[in-house]
Amino acid sequence: MLGLEEIIGLELISSDARVIGTIEGVGMDLAAWKIKALKVGLRRGMEEVAGSRKRFFGVSKVYVKTSELQSVSDAVIMRRPVSALGEIIEPDGDALTPAGAFMGMRVICANAAFVGNVDNVFVDSEHDWTIPFIQVKLDRDAMDQLAMQHTFMASSLMPIRTSDVDAIGEMVILKINMDELRAALNKQQPVQTQKETVPQA
Repeated sequence: MLGLEEIIGLELISSDARVIGTIEGVGMDLAAWKIKALKVGLRRGMEEVAGSRKRFFGVSKVYVKTSELQSVSDAVIMRRPVSALGEIIEPDGDALTPAGAFMGMRVICANAAFVGNVDNVFVDSEHDWTIPFIQVKLDRDAMDQLAMQHTFMASSLMPIRTSDVDAIGEMVILKINMDELRAALNKQQPVQTQKETVPQA
């Protein structure tokens, strides 16, 4: 699994080894809990192939469908050559939820107790770019209610399963209450990401 910070900044490379540009963001479908497209800042000269307008200042940006991506590690590789770039653009990319609009959103339990704020999302790029977890930076009171120790070693970050999310609007409302969240925390198991271990909620 990958955190967003492991995807942003990577180069997008075509199957015929051409650098398309740099990943600058993601387009999320929060109803399906998937990343449907990656926002790419195009390298100079790629605008025409992508069917994008060349800009005098800054770089042109397009959304590339994640279904057309082959692998992610130190770069993101497309399934197709550079000549097919225009065919794999997500036309509704701007209608998807950008990560910036989701990060920092307040998270509350079913019993209206404030948990914290969204800090990250974790993506399974090998399984249709699904988002199985969001990571929440816990509020100090929530840490007390969850009986977490306030030490420099205790993490204030907690993964919450997206299957436990009930609604998203101006905030995230969970289906579970604080007691159920505490129970999930007590039986957590580690889930490996590329750069860190994230406990499973």
